[in-house]
Amino acid sequence: MTTKPVSPSLRPCASRVEVDAPHDTAGECLRDLLSGIGFTLDAGLNGTTDSAFCALRLGNALYGAPAPPAALDRARVREVVDRLAARGGGRMVLVTDFTTVPAGTADPGDTARQAAEVHWWRQWAARAARHGVRMNVIKLGYSPFLGHALPEQAGSDLLAHQIVRRPVVAADLRNALTLLLSAGLDTMVGEVLPLDGGLETTLVSAAPAGSVRADDSTIPPREPWSLAGRTVLVAGASSGIGAATAVELARRGADLVLAARREAELEATAEQARAVSGSRVWTVRADLGVPGAAGELADIAVRAAGAVHDLVYTAGVLVRDDPRTDPTGPREQAFRVNALSYADLAEALATRWARDAHRGSIVGVSSSSATIALVPGLYSYSSSKAAMEQLSLHLAATFARYRIRVNAVIPGFVDTPMAATADPAFVRTSMSRVPVGRSSAPEDLAAAIAYLVSPGSSLLSGARIRVCGGIATLGPLPDRQPQHPRAEAAAAHPGR
Repeated sequence: MTTKPVSPSLRPCASRVEVDAPHDTAGECLRDLLSGIGFTLDAGLNGTTDSAFCALRLGNALYGAPAPPAALDRARVREVVDRLAARGGGRMVLVTDFTTVPAGTADPGDTARQAAEVHWWRQWAARAARHGVRMNVIKLGYSPFLGHALPEQAGSDLLAHQIVRRPVVAADLRNALTLLLSAGLDTMVGEVLPLDGGLETTLVSAAPAGSVRADDSTIPPREPWSLAGRTVLVAGASSGIGAATAVELARRGADLVLAARREAELEATAEQARAVSGSRVWTVRADLGVPGAAGELADIAVRAAGAVHDLVYTAGVLVRDDPRTDPTGPREQAFRVNALSYADLAEALATRWARDAHRGSIVGVSSSSATIALVPGLYSYSSSKAAMEQLSLHLAATFARYRIRVNAVIPGFVDTPMAATADPAFVRTSMSRVPVGRSSAPEDLAAAIAYLVSPGSSLLSGARIRVCGGIATLGPLPDRQPQHPRAEAAAAHPGR
């Protein structure tokens, strides 16, 4: 049975997809998944590809892959990039089982070659982004349905180090492909989506060897995008990312509790959400810059709606640091709104869910500034957002036993009221460093957030998904003029 996405942001980006995958069990499974999403398969030999391409390369010995990975057909990929760029853009996804951290049972040579393929792919992602081509990567963990095979104890010991303790199943890959090959996520580029249950968070397990069994209760349901019957609390819902997320969640059938300081704007968001699907929507005025307000919000939201099943935290405040003034007040405000109130609210709800055996999802919205330094004078804001990301990771590890998931979405430049306060000259200069050449729309972030809230992403916890136009995923250096001869040669011969 084909599952049809309920939201416009998850409709296929094209009618046809070109597939570069072996004609084996894994390759045929990929083709079946793409057909189930709604694509017509295209051999790609006649140049008629309609804006989508997917390549599959597996071979990691860590997961018991039956053979080393085949080399990526670089000349073919470059030809597709050129073709899609000439058409005005498209989506390209590489599915791989490479690992970013050393593993004792992995073959060093094969691992290095896989990593090189991903790096090469992402180099082209940076080049192609200005032409509307969005190239991303899905990094698979242990995937028996694609041919991975480990002895029982080895498989058990691998699962013991995951936050979500089960292998990848076909539905996980289908849902990730639906996201990355959709028409609605236009500023995710160069991202590596970690479909591995949180394996590379380096979680240390105290479980005895061979004792962990796959938790099949976390496998995505038949309707992976539906939020019917769930109530989501959206903190910071009066404008920007929060408002767009509220509308997106309503499209998927969720009821909503919306919280923010600005009541008029909050009511406007509520009316938009109700108009989309007839969802029930409650509004709560809350100032998350006040100590204790987050805990009160959790109680008020539950009393109003009867239950809160998931949390999206988009509330944030941007403060600028000036060495000539006392930074204490602004810094405390930044940490209170961006990190401490997030911790208070997430902990209050997660503790309640653990007690009630409810499997909730928490998504926090951080900032690219948490990991890169675009401009001086943002150390208080950036460090508060970095704290938020670490909170998300450690909340994910702590509440994993209760099947509560916690993830973070990382925006770059976004068209929001907060961004409107930036210096126009700075914005113009910054856009020259953003591979897609523009800011994200709030709806781009809403698509990623809704994916993480939805049960279709049940294998992801402790993950960071960057929707940043490439500024954080690719972090391109300024172009050099004139271009180095070796770079020109590489561009002329892409298969090298």
